[in-house]
Formats: sequence, structure tokens, C-alpha cells
Amino acid sequence: MKAVIAGGSGFVGKHLAAELTNSGYEVVVLTRSPDAGAKYREVKWDGKSQGDWAKEIDGATAVFNLSGAPIDKKWTPEYQKVLVTSRTETTRAIHEAIRCATAKPKTWVNASAVGWYGDRGDEILSESDRIGSGFLSQVCQQWEDAALVPDIPEVKQVCARIGIVLGKEGGVLGALIPLVKGFAGGAAGSGKQYLSVIHVKDLARMLVWLVEAGQEGPINACGPEPVTNSHLMGALRERFGRPPVPPAPAFMIKAATAAMGKEATVVLVSQRAVPTLALAQGFQFEFPTLDSALDDLLG
Repeated sequence: MKAVIAGGSGFVGKHLAAELTNSGYEVVVLTRSPDAGAKYREVKWDGKSQGDWAKEIDGATAVFNLSGAPIDKKWTPEYQKVLVTSRTETTRAIHEAIRCATAKPKTWVNASAVGWYGDRGDEILSESDRIGSGFLSQVCQQWEDAALVPDIPEVKQVCARIGIVLGKEGGVLGALIPLVKGFAGGAAGSGKQYLSVIHVKDLARMLVWLVEAGQEGPINACGPEPVTNSHLMGALRERFGRPPVPPAPAFMIKAATAAMGKEATVVLVSQRAVPTLALAQGFQFEFPTLDSALDDLLG
């Protein structure tokens, strides 16, 4: 069995590659800068054009696309275009390679995000819920539209709406832990906004499970117990022995995010997404709660 990962050298991609290897797959990583000494075989691609890399798709069991420019940069008008094109162009390139393959993969898993749902307060969100509003929702819609194309019916196509990923080497903890250690780890705004967190190991396991269980369509790739921002920050303060601190006022957050060209909802948005389909199909989480995830990651 062979699995091809675009974006396989990133935080989530490395964990996915390890999980695939443990499950018996040969892993090939598509990257713009191949490293001959890398742990997995790397093949050069530009994320837009067809080329020799497309031969790796032919005969693969599964293809994963995790490519996309990071959102933690200043959202100039030019960079907003990059946020979209870095996702849609890679997705279209992979779609074309799959369409032209003689031996098509069993499953294609394309990344998306719970940002699809927009700011939804306390509403519990499953895969059948409507799309939200705002720039990130629009990005996710274009991303999914590029992936869920009906002209390769023999391939199971999945859009994994990934939540807030918790891990040691990247993800949200890398940004929050320094704040907490510096006695600045208060809630953001009211702190009532929900975060759909997932341990990176569970995410990697779920992505592999999507292939092996024959899943299709959009699926929420997040943990079963969303937490509020206040809960998350309180749990981190407790882990590092820090006292309660006042929340950062919403107006200050809005001013700071505006200076970065971003929507304030990047920090203040509430997305209480749950993995309804994964749970219904029997996926078992190793770290189903925030505490179990932090126990593993922080001790």
C-alpha cells in the first residue's frame, strides 16, 4: 500500500506520515524542496502544475492534501489571495493527477477546517450544518468546492474539517504556552467562545481511519468535547502553576487583529463542532477530552 501526502513535511503531516507507516503504508511526501536525507521519500512539486510527481498518484492507495499557507501572518489583500490560492491550486492539481491516473487511488482526503461554520456561539455543529459567513468560511468553501468534484466517482473523496490541533511541536499550544508562562494567559474576550480541539495523534489516526473505513464527503476532524477559550486557558494556567489573570478585552483583541488585517473572529470566533459522523461510524479517540490530551502532551 502506498500513501501520498502533499504538505507532509508540516506539523500534522509528520504525524500522519508516522501513523501511515505504522499502519503498513509506504509514504511519499510531495514538497517544493525535497530533502534527500528525509525520513520519508520526498518528491518535488510546485503545487500547481502537472509533472513527474503525478506518477506517484497512479497506483497509490490513498492521497492526502494538507497544503495551505498559514493564517498567522498579516492579512494584506495580497496575502488573503495566497490563503485561497495555496489551497485551491494544490487541490486542483491533485484532482487533475487523480483524474488522469490509470490506477486511481481508493480515497482522496483533502484538508478543510471547522472555519467552514463561521461564528456560531453555543450551537453544536455537525457535518450537515450550513456554512457560516466571513472570510475563513469563504476560504473553506472554495477549498471544498475544489476537492469534491464529481468527475472521479470511483474515488472516495473526503474533506476533513480540521479543528484546533494540540501537539508538542506545533499547533495552538506553541502560541499559548509562552503567554501562560509569562503570566498573560487570560481568556480572550468573554472566554465563552468554543474551540473544537483535537490531539494531533488522534487527528493522524482519524485521517488514516477515513481511508480504511471508506468514508466520503465532509467530516469533522475534531475531538468529541469542544471546550471554551476560558476553560482552555484555565487548564493551561493550572498546568504551569500560574494564577488567574484578567481576560484580554474584546475591543483590544479587535484592534490588534485589525492591525494585522485579520477578522477579530480568528480569536473570538465560537465553533462548537463535534465529530458526529466519525463517532457514528465507530472511531475511537485515544484522547477524547482536553485533560487527557494535556496529560499526554504536558504531563
